[in-house]
Amino acid sequence: MTPSDPQTCRRALREIAEIAAVARLQDSRMSPQDALAAIAAIAGWVEDEAPRSVAACGDVIASINALTGGADIDDLTDRDAIDLFSRVARTLQRRV
Repeated sequence: MTPSDPQTCRRALREIAEIAAVARLQDSRMSPQDALAAIAAIAGWVEDEAPRSVAACGDVIASINALTGGADIDDLTDRDAIDLFSRVARTLQRRV
């Protein structure tokens, strides 16, 4: 997904934030790999970029949760919504 439409970014960020938060719960049934795959699909992320190890997936999910956890996504300005989505996408693209 090209982060140029603020409303689309907000929708994606809400879903991504929810998945990251659920995956970080202590008794979550969602593995870090499953969470990352779901987030990647939402973000239009290319599978080739995906980290392979459990620890690497957990680190990426923690980073995404940190980025989105405190954000009031609906109150972000258009520019801030696009910027936050871009930061999440860059986090996904970082090779671990």
